[in-house]
Amino acid sequence: MAHEALRDEVRVRLRSVLSSTGGVEEYLQTAVDGVGDLIQLDASFTLSTILYGAPYTVVTTDRKAWEADQVEFDATDGPCFETLLEGTRFSGIDLGSERRWPAWAAVAALLGFGSAAAVGADVEPEQRLVLNCYGVGEVLLDDAVVDRAQQFIDELAFTMPIALRLGRQTTEMSQLQEALASRSTIDQALGVLMAQNHCTRNEAFGILRRASQNRNIKLRDVAAAIIHRFTGHPAEPPPEFRRAKPDA
Repeated sequence: MAHEALRDEVRVRLRSVLSSTGGVEEYLQTAVDGVGDLIQLDASFTLSTILYGAPYTVVTTDRKAWEADQVEFDATDGPCFETLLEGTRFSGIDLGSERRWPAWAAVAALLGFGSAAAVGADVEPEQRLVLNCYGVGEVLLDDAVVDRAQQFIDELAFTMPIALRLGRQTTEMSQLQEALASRSTIDQALGVLMAQNHCTRNEAFGILRRASQNRNIKLRDVAAAIIHRFTGHPAEPPPEFRRAKPDA
């Protein structure tokens, strides 16, 4: 498929998904579920971002791809991690011979993948989305295939302001984290975990993230359960938002 034709097809498909989904997470899941068919790539996919200072798998097409991501994030070493931090593109990764990220490559290969790629796009200067692709055999060693994945993530990132507006979220891109989880509840849970485990904030978020994804429960719901369990009370709601009064 020619570059312009693929771009137009991706835009049409994403507009259709936007019009039929009810929130940001649902939009991203539906979009990523359809990426293989759209870019003609038989592979597994995850979509990741940085949330509360740590890498986080937002949506995934299957469990194996998610497991490969978690090894990479726990080791803070791998192509997605580097793409999230630096914007680097990694294509044509042969998992049978890869030596730059040994733990991630070994686990991904054991999960049945033969090749991989990580392509990202900026939503705004401090927020990036990365599409991680895991393929059986050598499918992702073809640069043309990875170029199509790059076109998809570029268009997906471009639609995020619209997705946030339709989800009745603020249009400020710095609030992408708010669209993915309730910050107030998560902050309270992090405080509880830090006190209980005598750990840092980043370590507490790692505990929360793993509990969320291992149980397939939303991050904010796990946070709320932790608060209620250790305090006996529900999470405190965030302060009521009040618009600033215009100067007289």
